Order: sequence, then structure tokens, then C-alpha cells
Amino acid sequence: MPPPLHWTWRLFSEVETGRNSEIRKRRVRVVRDEEAGEDMAQSRPKRIESYIHKIEQIPTLPMVSKQIMDLMNDEDVSVKKMAGLIEKDQAMAVKILKIANSSFYGTLTKVSTIDHALVVLGLAEVKAILLAFSIHSFFYSNNNGYERSRFWKHAIVCSQVARYLARHFGLGMDETLFLSGLIHDMGKVVFDHYFHEEFVRVVEHVNQHNGTFSAAEKEVMGITHYQVAAKLLQQWRFPEKVVTQVFYHHAPWYDKNHAAGSIIVYLANLLTKLAGYPCLLTEEAAGGKDFHLSPKIYDFIAKQGLEIDERTIEHMLVQIREFIALERENVLSFFDS
Repeated sequence: MPPPLHWTWRLFSEVETGRNSEIRKRRVRVVRDEEAGEDMAQSRPKRIESYIHKIEQIPTLPMVSKQIMDLMNDEDVSVKKMAGLIEKDQAMAVKILKIANSSFYGTLTKVSTIDHALVVLGLAEVKAILLAFSIHSFFYSNNNGYERSRFWKHAIVCSQVARYLARHFGLGMDETLFLSGLIHDMGKVVFDHYFHEEFVRVVEHVNQHNGTFSAAEKEVMGITHYQVAAKLLQQWRFPEKVVTQVFYHHAPWYDKNHAAGSIIVYLANLLTKLAGYPCLLTEEAAGGKDFHLSPKIYDFIAKQGLEIDERTIEHMLVQIREFIALERENVLSFFDS
């Protein structure tokens, strides 16, 4: 089944322009969808406002290596200087080498040095890895209520599948796809971390109904993980393209600006689940179920210049499973302690 086309709540950006046209202030707010219906509980809007208020209090994302990140923002930095600094952070160097040696990248020779990894990945993708590792560290938890290890496995596989799909469709080196694939479900961790009791009920709802997280979140909380993730990523000043792709990863047909990227993350998320790596075993489209998209979705994808059909998807799934089998001790351990 395709994801629902109607959202009970939607998040949108409102750009206000002051007297100086160069000064623009972006605000994010949640509004009630006109299709929500009259039977919505009166207390729900207030509860959602409390969720939004708490999210707005989440502190700025601390960088795991501010020195490396600052150097990356220097347009004149040399690969040699960058490699030398990364090599001093052994844990980060190991993770970068894991990604550079991923089977999904199709590298013909083993990448054994950071210099080589920077050439293979590019500075933009290394920056994305640092951001992803910073998010993982920020939300690190030993909480046993929600399988965080399964969540992060889903995230890293999805990031690799997104890059695989980008290569398949000839989209080139778009580092936003790796990052968007990696953090597309970040809102679930935000819920678990800051609204744990409500999120436990969401997980119970998914387990009982074998449905989707989005449907359970709307039923229990009235707001979804992709809305929350988009809002928080905006607060943290992530690139607009990443924010958009995360927000629309369940419904790329609504994306008017970066539809191709949102389609990639949408497909990567579904293929990752079908390959056996859902965030939760009982959620809809978990490994083993048939993959069927409606003709309208296939038409929409084709209009974006990304030709695909069920036979191609089946072939992709075989390849993805083969790559994952090769990555059990490499990329799949990216977030392991």
C-alpha cells in the first residue's frame, strides 16, 4: 500500500520579509489541516502546542569535532590538512573509512587511508558523516523501551540505499541524499527522548495494528516524526534541501522544490524495510512483504525523470540484500560503540 496522501497535520514554513528585502525571517508552525474533521479532541491542539514548545527548547546540536567542522567550512582547506586532522580522531577516522569502503559505493580498491577516503567521498559527504555522528551522540540512550540499535541500523542502511539509488538514476554526487537517508526518521528518536510515555503508546499501537508509525503517531499524538524532524533540523540550520527531503520522505509528490531527492529517500526507506531493516519489526512494509506502488506514484516518479517499475525494484532489492550481507562487519557497525 502506498503511504497516505492526506496528512491530519502539516508543517510549513512561513517566510516574512521586513523592510530590508535581504532580511528574511523563517518561522515554522503547525496548522490544522482543513481535512482533519470536526471530531478532533479540543485538547489536541493545546497538546501539540506543548510538543512544539518543548521541541523549541532543544539545545543547539553540539559537533562531535568542532575543529574538523570549522576546517571544513574553510573553502581553501587542503585535503592533506583535513586528513591530518581527522586522523587524530581515531574513532571518527574509522567511521569515515567504513563508509568509504561500503559495497554500495562500488569502489574497486580498498580505501585504507583518510586521504583516499576524502577523494572517494568528498568533503561535503565527510561533513554529512560528522553531522550524522553528532546527532547519534546527541540522542544516545541506553533506554530499552525502543530498539535504538535497530533504529540506527535502519538509518545507516537507508543512507547507503539512497546513495545506491542516486547512482542508479544518474543523480551524481548529491551528499544531501546520504544525510537525508541517515536522519529521515530522526523524529522518532526525538519522540522517544523527549516524549517517552507518548512514544511508548505509539510503539504499542504499531505492534497491535501492524501499521505505520505515521498512522500511530497521528492517532496517539496528533503530530508525526517527519514534522518534528523537519522543525528541529530547521532550528539547527540544516540545509533546506535536507529538511525538505526529510519532511516529504513519506509523500514526495507534495515536494515542489526537491522532488527527485525526496523520491530517492522515499524509495530508500521502503527498500530498506523490505530488505529486512525496519525501525520496528511489526511495522507495515517490514521485510518480506510485497512491494506495490500505485500507478499514480509510478507516473509521478517517471515525470521527475526517474524511470522505475516493479521488475526493476525486485532487481534492486536482490542487489541491496547482497550488499548488506557484505557490510555486516563494516557499514552496519557504523553506530556501534
